[in-house]
Amino acid sequence: MAFNDLGPITSINPGETQTWWYTRGGDFGFQHAGGQIRTPGGDLIAFDQRKKMEFDGGITYFVSIRNIGPVPCLYNLQGGGAV
Repeated sequence: MAFNDLGPITSINPGETQTWWYTRGGDFGFQHAGGQIRTPGGDLIAFDQRKKMEFDGGITYFVSIRNIGPVPCLYNLQGGGAV
């Protein structure tokens, strides 16, 4: 299932990397997230996707986002599972 607008709209500077974590209320299998870019000229790359089972059985997903473009960029997350 796809998702958009996950998390707060955040600013990232050129060359900066930010790591996000998110839960979806259960185990949704493989999930891939990327930046939902809000700034014209923004160029973001997503990497280091991972999934962790917590000790209480909950699932936490992680992704790192790097701004590889020339301008500061506003974004939050969008993504979904593999089909």
